[in-house]
Amino acid sequence: MNVLAIKEVSFSYLPSQPVFEQINLTIGQGRFLAMVGPNGAGKSTLLKLCVGLLKPTAGRIELLGTPLEQFKDWSKVVYIAQQTLRDRNFPATVEEVVAMGRVAPAGIGNRLKKADYDLVEEMLITVGMQDFRKRMIGELSGGQQQRVAIAKALVAKPEVLLLDEATSGVDTATRENIYSLLRSINQAQRMSIIMVSHDVECISHYADQIANVDGGITYYGDPADFQQFCRLQRGSRPAQGDWGEISYV
Repeated sequence: MNVLAIKEVSFSYLPSQPVFEQINLTIGQGRFLAMVGPNGAGKSTLLKLCVGLLKPTAGRIELLGTPLEQFKDWSKVVYIAQQTLRDRNFPATVEEVVAMGRVAPAGIGNRLKKADYDLVEEMLITVGMQDFRKRMIGELSGGQQQRVAIAKALVAKPEVLLLDEATSGVDTATRENIYSLLRSINQAQRMSIIMVSHDVECISHYADQIANVDGGITYYGDPADFQQFCRLQRGSRPAQGDWGEISYV
């Protein structure tokens, strides 16, 4: 089964300024897809369309085999937006924030059980944040907050995880740690991951598929072939391993 099917989708914020037109993209179960492309190309917009935060002006989107307008099983899908924590004074510990991810699965109004808290602890260990469980969330660095956001997503036990620039504003080492974490989760749990990233060189070592978004889907396939695709598109011949001309910042 495909986790996501985008069929002839167009979208415009303004009638005279389409972001993209008639794009098609199918993502199989258990894949780790990185959406890359220049700023303003529509990557984040496309991700929001996939979870119903925006509606296409034309076309159809299916999530887990169901048309998006009919999809009800949102417990299977988690979306992590950019800058998930906007208030540095948010009055909650790391442990409490992660536990929020169990509220919907447990049922609104129901108290969390020991099994829920055991799962919270397991996911804190998975993302390497167990030693920060009692720390206030606003005290953490950007990379640490992203790890907490991922742990919060994981306790919901989703089938599909969508992330919008999950490594924005963090250093190279932290980016690689987060990518490595996501890759291990993808492989161990067969969780489908769709991630927007501008860091082509780094993410290409962890994702198993690349979709280049630039007014449409201009490339979709193996990361190993993406560099050659960009060379052909631009008529350049960079040295082996030189991603300088295709890194989006």
